Amino acid sequence: MRSTFQIIAKAAMAVDEEMEMQGSKEDTDTVEENMGLSCTLDMFREHDQVQQLINSIDKAIATQFTAEKAFEEMKTILDLYQEQPHLLDPHLEGILGQLINIIRSRSQDQEVLSQAFKYLWLVTKVRGYKTIIKKLPHEVKDLLPVLQLLETPEGSSDFYTSYVLLLWLSIIVYMPFNMMGFDATTIETNQQTSKTVVERILLVIKTHLKSAQKSREMAAYLASRFITRPDLRDKYLPEFITYCFEVLDIDAESELHSVFHKLGVLRALGLIFKHGKREEMLPYSKDVLLRLIATKEINSSDTPVRKLSIKLIQRIGLTFLKPKIASWRYQRGSRSLSINIKGASTEDGKAEKMEDEDEEDEEVVAEVEEVIDSLLQGLKDKDTIVRWSAAKGIGRVTGRLPQEFGDEVVGAILELFSTRESDKGWHGGCLALAELARRGLLLPERLSAVAPVLEKALVYDELRGQYSVGSNIRDAACYLCWAFARAYHPDQMTPYVNKLAVGLLIVALFDREIPCRRAGSAAFQEHVGRQGTFPHGIEILTTVDYFAVGNRTNAFLNLSVEVGQYPEYTQPLIDHLVEKKVNHWDSAIRELASKALHNLTALDPEYMSKTILPQLLTQTTGNILVTRHGAILAVAQIVHGLSLVAKKEGKLIQDVIGNDVLSGIRNIVPTLDDRKLYRGMGGEYMRQATSVLIEKCSLSAFPFHGEEILHKWHLLLEDCIVYVDENIRTAALEALPSFWSEYFRPTTEESRKWRDTLIARYTSGLVTEKETQSLGFAAALGCLPHPMITGKFDIVLSALIGATEITPNTASWARTRKEAICSVLRLVDTVGIKTDGKASDLVCKANLMQIYQALVKSLDDYTMDRRGDIGAWVREAALISLQSLTGKVVGVDPSLLTEDVVGEMMSRVCQQAVERIDRTRKVAGTAFAALLYSNPKVPHIPNIEQLEAIFPKDVCDKMNWASESSTFCLFIQLLDLPTYRSRVMLGVTYSAGGISANLSRYTSEALHTYLNARATKKDQLACFMETLLQLFASYQKVDRITLPLIKTIGDLLSSSAVLDVVLEEDNAFTSRLITLLKKECFRSTDYHKIAAVIAVLCELLRTEGASAKACLTQLSLFLGYQYPKVRAVTATSFLTALQDYNDRDIVPEEHLEEITNILEDTEWMDNMEEARKQRNNLCNLIGIAAPQPKKK
Repeated sequence: MRSTFQIIAKAAMAVDEEMEMQGSKEDTDTVEENMGLSCTLDMFREHDQVQQLINSIDKAIATQFTAEKAFEEMKTILDLYQEQPHLLDPHLEGILGQLINIIRSRSQDQEVLSQAFKYLWLVTKVRGYKTIIKKLPHEVKDLLPVLQLLETPEGSSDFYTSYVLLLWLSIIVYMPFNMMGFDATTIETNQQTSKTVVERILLVIKTHLKSAQKSREMAAYLASRFITRPDLRDKYLPEFITYCFEVLDIDAESELHSVFHKLGVLRALGLIFKHGKREEMLPYSKDVLLRLIATKEINSSDTPVRKLSIKLIQRIGLTFLKPKIASWRYQRGSRSLSINIKGASTEDGKAEKMEDEDEEDEEVVAEVEEVIDSLLQGLKDKDTIVRWSAAKGIGRVTGRLPQEFGDEVVGAILELFSTRESDKGWHGGCLALAELARRGLLLPERLSAVAPVLEKALVYDELRGQYSVGSNIRDAACYLCWAFARAYHPDQMTPYVNKLAVGLLIVALFDREIPCRRAGSAAFQEHVGRQGTFPHGIEILTTVDYFAVGNRTNAFLNLSVEVGQYPEYTQPLIDHLVEKKVNHWDSAIRELASKALHNLTALDPEYMSKTILPQLLTQTTGNILVTRHGAILAVAQIVHGLSLVAKKEGKLIQDVIGNDVLSGIRNIVPTLDDRKLYRGMGGEYMRQATSVLIEKCSLSAFPFHGEEILHKWHLLLEDCIVYVDENIRTAALEALPSFWSEYFRPTTEESRKWRDTLIARYTSGLVTEKETQSLGFAAALGCLPHPMITGKFDIVLSALIGATEITPNTASWARTRKEAICSVLRLVDTVGIKTDGKASDLVCKANLMQIYQALVKSLDDYTMDRRGDIGAWVREAALISLQSLTGKVVGVDPSLLTEDVVGEMMSRVCQQAVERIDRTRKVAGTAFAALLYSNPKVPHIPNIEQLEAIFPKDVCDKMNWASESSTFCLFIQLLDLPTYRSRVMLGVTYSAGGISANLSRYTSEALHTYLNARATKKDQLACFMETLLQLFASYQKVDRITLPLIKTIGDLLSSSAVLDVVLEEDNAFTSRLITLLKKECFRSTDYHKIAAVIAVLCELLRTEGASAKACLTQLSLFLGYQYPKVRAVTATSFLTALQDYNDRDIVPEEHLEEITNILEDTEWMDNMEEARKQRNNLCNLIGIAAPQPKKK
């Protein structure tokens, strides 16, 4: 039994900070056995490392780099304990003692002291100055040294030093000696006058109150501790207050740093009124309040100034009132859960009775009203931190007021919740009420007035131009609900339980913002745990938890159904969606709300059909756009949900919704068309919504067969599928299959003729001048249902395959080509595959190869425009289609696949798996693994044994195909296989010569690793070189291929000597390469290509014989090129080659120095005639013929 209470107490400690665990070690061990794993730390494990850093300060400051490195290391360690700083406590005195001893040592260098102060600041930042100040030494002997350090230039300018010294001085000045008689004076060397220690400390305080750094806050703290000393207060406090208001009277625009100075003095005044005794501060309170209000700092344009002004006002207000706990406050048992568990107090719901029976008769001074008025104004401030500070001030001050005045404060706060007030007032009001409730100052009698306000605040959402306000109000309202759970006895909350539970669930499920949904879930959890009166609270709590509500779609569509199954919540959830979310300003919320209504329809179909549907139907043709859009979507989703219910019950949809609703839905599209609501920006929303309506009506089998409305619906959908906006096209395309399947079945001669006309119109529409029209018709053809495509499959297939081809007029229509490929795949799913079937009905042997050829050809689509490589969309669609189609074919008849088709398909898929775009590589890699390990097996895969050895199945299952570092080293091995060599080489060189540094690095590493592993296999190296040259020749003048190819060759020649063996043994390779390079750069104006060619030619200079001479001749042409940058880069590259290969006789040795001087000294970027003159001189020295200009 004792162990059980210990476990409960352990849980209570996490909720209530006031609980203190007590028990024997045996009991503690029992509790710990019941604790689960967590991510929290259990002890300060890096203590030794911190000690070592402190002990090695002398070494750390050797250089600035080592000092910063040590600081960052200490910071990294201590930051781990930012959320559990108490773990430092056992070692805190030792750490502080070591650092203080370093500071006390007068012999230390300034760098050592600075590093020690930085370490002290880190410890203070993590543990908090309120804890650190208690552990700092406060001996009298430290006063002057600390003060002297603060007066040095380092103490006044260095942030870390000044912050720590001010903190240390704050505890030292608490010494119990008379400061006025302590060390009477100190003579300053540069002045004739003398200042006392007190005056010096005040000067330090005033100096740092101006600081723009955090030391300003510590100076204010020091001022509050120093000036409130009994021996200094009478003389220096009035002077300091006068000084503060002199600062506050300064115009912010007249002095640059006056804002920081104001922040300092305001914080100092606030802390003085906080730390000073009430009876000692009371004589100054009225004067300070009036002067502060006169400065109008509470209305300052600077948020921190307003916040500190509010704090000061509330501290002054507390000074006017005696410190006491209000006798009238409501108390629900003890504030400590541990005491409640032990049964030490009872929950009688009654107020504590104070000993002083006369306190209700205490007179409240008039200034308190001024204080409360200022705090109420602060609740309406434009910044949250000011409102929050004002709310806490309201709570503190009200806690000392008599009941009558306290009730007036509550009434004043409730007045903030009116339509005349801004959202700021609502937010501040919620925060203030929460503070009052948390402190027991919001009496149960006031709950009847607060409950309606809270209900409105939970759903507050107001559109302001292009943004909305209200999320902070809803969040604060959830905080208020949370405070209610902790403040009141369940009996007091009984009348409001149902509305409160519904309100919190509405926020948790349907709020637009994640923080609000999570706040609603947390408040609901608090009520279930502390009140225990929410209907089905435990069951719902396990569903609507903190993490589940994080996903908005999940909350709307899944969690709402689980909550809605309880009758107490079903209709309130539906009503909220209809009243607040269907007409929400965000279209995404409107769509989610309509889908949520669809899911909730099955829980109360009668309420939906009899009440909700007629209500929404009246809004479908209203004047407000968002209401009209949301209502149409909601009607569509609800009728679909009702049709599913009717189908289960064996009823027709018209029997469920009635003829009036049926007639209303029939009239929606004609009414919108007559009112011209399909035009303009609002028309886009209407098109999308009515497309969804048509889809859902078709799925619901509305009895509109043969009616005129179908013609209007079809015209609308046809207009939408060629619309520019993608969302509208998508909605219309989703509606077409169900619409055609339900209302246009080609069962009669007339309907077949209509079908033929439709297909002819759509296939001819693929050839047009507008991309959106071609795109829409290509997608629509893929939506044809089986009855409509039967007998016309060959015509549609030919038209779609034609749409996948690139023509001069449609080169940039990548989206159309992608959609055509996707439509082909959808039609294959629709009609199926049969070996000996008819080509007009399904996929068969006669047309299968036609599909494969189109898909394989689409893998060559590398269309580029301002959006980048848009051809990647087509290639990815083709890869997915090849994977899917092949899987279907081998499932029906593997013999349909020929060896040539499979070999070409696999090699091209491998090429795409090593190209530039991560997304494309992922699609290709996935397709490659699926084809390689297909079940049933894909026949005729070339070299399948080697492929399975390189790509084991367990590797493929875990592989990240988008990662070049993981995949390239595997695919590069396919260069040994003739079937894959050319295509893989093409993809690898395309990637290696790209602009992505990461991709180029991993590709180059894979290539060099491959070549180095085959350094002794001349045949394979020769095949490698031959493949490179064949690709170069095949794609001559194709910049997309040749530029990366040339860069790859240059990289291979400069970084590795493996290929030198092949080039020197067979001079034909070098000759062919030089010839190809000459052709490629002939009449080229692409600087990058010419620079890449120059780099390769310079690398080839190390070869001997005619090849080197040919390279020199070509380089001489570039030295006299018409573009200055080309001349300059040629000279630089040529000079580098001469220096790198000085062991080769590239030029005559006797002229080497002169040639080098010409290359270095000539201004190749200047006059072209001068450059050509020097070029000709070089040719003579090298021994080659100088290029001659062509005769015109």
